[in-house]
Amino acid sequence: MHAIVLGAGMGGLLAARVLSEHFDRVTVLERDRLPEQPRARRGVPQGKHVHGLLPRGAALLEEFFPGLRAELVASGAVECAALEQVRFAVAGHQLARAATGHVALQASRPHLEHHVRARVAALPGVEIRDGVAALDLSHDPRGGRVTGVLVRDGDGDRRLDADLVVASMGRGSAVNSWLERFGYAPPAAEGTPIDIVYTSAFARLPAGALAGELSITAGVRTAPPRALAMFAVEGGRHIVTLIGFGGEKPPVDTAEFASYAAHFAPADVVDALARAEYPDPSASFRYKANLRRRYERLSAFPDGLLVTGDTLCSFSPVYGQGMTVAAIQMAVLRTVLESGTGDLARRFYRAVRPEIDHAWQLTVAADGAMPHVTPEGPVARAAVAALDPILIAAERDPRVAAALFQVIGLVERPSSLLTPELLARIGAASAGALLESALRTAGGGITRALTVRTA
Repeated sequence: MHAIVLGAGMGGLLAARVLSEHFDRVTVLERDRLPEQPRARRGVPQGKHVHGLLPRGAALLEEFFPGLRAELVASGAVECAALEQVRFAVAGHQLARAATGHVALQASRPHLEHHVRARVAALPGVEIRDGVAALDLSHDPRGGRVTGVLVRDGDGDRRLDADLVVASMGRGSAVNSWLERFGYAPPAAEGTPIDIVYTSAFARLPAGALAGELSITAGVRTAPPRALAMFAVEGGRHIVTLIGFGGEKPPVDTAEFASYAAHFAPADVVDALARAEYPDPSASFRYKANLRRRYERLSAFPDGLLVTGDTLCSFSPVYGQGMTVAAIQMAVLRTVLESGTGDLARRFYRAVRPEIDHAWQLTVAADGAMPHVTPEGPVARAAVAALDPILIAAERDPRVAAALFQVIGLVERPSSLLTPELLARIGAASAGALLESALRTAGGGITRALTVRTA
């Protein structure tokens, strides 16, 4: 049996890894020419920016490729204790220092993808072909099935037959238009307009900067909402990503990074940016909206095809969920394939839905809390309303911070925050914050009254 994977990004590579357990041959087709060394490429426009590998994603990568973590660390990737060597902010709230039991793995996207690609290429029966563009699917209308792919490479146009095609071609994939041409209805789509602009550059920070912290995120929700992320990565460098929300554009000139960050970032971060060296030009990337396509609701879908990765669900890059959700999708596919390939698409989409729900609820709530976003629907509004008390508590209480990190890391469900103990801690912290605010307000009023009286 032969499977074809369209796309050699992280989603496609992980698909090839899982398919190699069930198919005699797996062919990965990539439109780009793949670099021999870790380097950003055109087909992954977000590759020059900060990438996070959440705890569940890191665990799944190690499960798919035993020894990968040690290999990455030996090649320069950085390990750091999550919430201990990290300043981590969510929607303008910095989480308290806490022991989470997780050791984060930090590397640039090209570095990580390069090592995963090498592992996949070494699998028996797997071949990665670059410089090959997918033009269309081959479809048998009588059988209601996809039978292969029409491709173009240096030798011209030809058809490749396959028992299964997995399309992992990114958010803008042409696969849906191909399916519509064959008479299949498009999936319902939902999403939140967020209009984020990233500007990123590699930086070499001055010695001793940031007191040895290896990862920092910071941001504000007040207008204009801005944020930044700084991750230590391979080569003794940091990736610095400045983020503008609501269409605001961070500066492209690295000499202006510090002044942009000065409006919201801590003083030591601003100082590090001002004294950093930037060996390469910056790169920018715009992301207009979250997008989820509900394939599980379709009444008709061809056999012999799966749509995965960002085509299935594309998340706000701010929360670092993309690679982890791609890995989760493939863990689900691995389980579904244990029961064979019959009715594969229906079984896969139904099984993966609750997994995507988890990540989707988090990103919708966090985005909905931003001042330029209007939460749509009662569920989204309720999630946004519940977020602030949790974040206020996570700023003050390491126990709540650690529990929230487990949810953000896609290790635990949001419902795990609803235990009696955590609800009591969240309530106490929120009440304490309200009391502090009231006392500050009252104190200011008393001060003004005394000033007037004295005068």
